Amino acid sequence: MRRGLIATAAALTAGSAMVAVTTPPGPVYSGPGWKASTVRPLLSIHPDPYYIVFADATARSILKPYFTGPAAQITAITGVPVVVTDILDTTPVGTCPGRHRIIVTYEHQPMGVTAYSQARPCYSIADNSAWGGHVRMDSEYWEVPAWFSTNSTTNETYRKNLSAHELAHIFGLDHPNEDHDGDGTVERFECVKNAAGWTPTQCSPNGGDRSATGAGKYVADFDAKGLKQMADNYWLRQGITP
Repeated sequence: MRRGLIATAAALTAGSAMVAVTTPPGPVYSGPGWKASTVRPLLSIHPDPYYIVFADATARSILKPYFTGPAAQITAITGVPVVVTDILDTTPVGTCPGRHRIIVTYEHQPMGVTAYSQARPCYSIADNSAWGGHVRMDSEYWEVPAWFSTNSTTNETYRKNLSAHELAHIFGLDHPNEDHDGDGTVERFECVKNAAGWTPTQCSPNGGDRSATGAGKYVADFDAKGLKQMADNYWLRQGITP
C-alpha cells in the first residue's frame, strides 16, 4: 500500500536545526493540449484495474482490436492496468456499470445523428475518480467502406483515433479545444498542434496522430501527459506524492 509521510511540527528550541518539510504539489486539471472533465467532476484515475467489456458479440468481434492498443497505452502511461476482456455486459446505457467496467457498444448513430460516437463516463462519488462507463461507437464508421475517405488506410486511421478518443473520455479527459485564433469562439478542430502538426487525440470532433505508425496512439505531447497527470491526481488529491 502506498503511504504518504506525515510531518509533525514542533517548536524550535535554541540550538536546534530547522528541517524543511516538502509539501506535495496539488492536483492539476489541465495542461497544454489536455484538460480534465471537471464539470462532472471526474478528476483522477484510480489505481485499481479497469476492465473493458462489450455489450454484445458483434461489438466484441468488431471493436475489440480497436481498444486493445489504447488500453495497453493507458496502462503503460499511468501504471494502472486496463484489461480488454471477452466479457459481455448488458447494463443499459443509462446506468453506470459495475465498478471499473467500461462497456463498449456498436450502434448505428448512438447520438441520433450521423457520424457521432459517444462516451458516457461515470465517476466515483466518494473520490471523483474514474468509475467506468459506456463507450458507444457509431457503426457507420465500419458499415460504410469510404466513410472518412476513399483511402482505406485513412479510414482505418480515423477509426483507431476515434476509438482511443472515446476511451480517454472514460478516464476523465475532456476536449481541449481553445480559442487559439482569438475570434471569441472555440471552434471545431481548434486545438494546439505539436511540432509534427498533430492535434491532441481528444481534439473535438476528432484529432490525433494520423501517420501510419501513430494512428490510435495518444499524442505524447498532449493526451499522454494528461492521462499520467490524472493517475497522479488520485494521490495528489489525498496530499500524497505519487
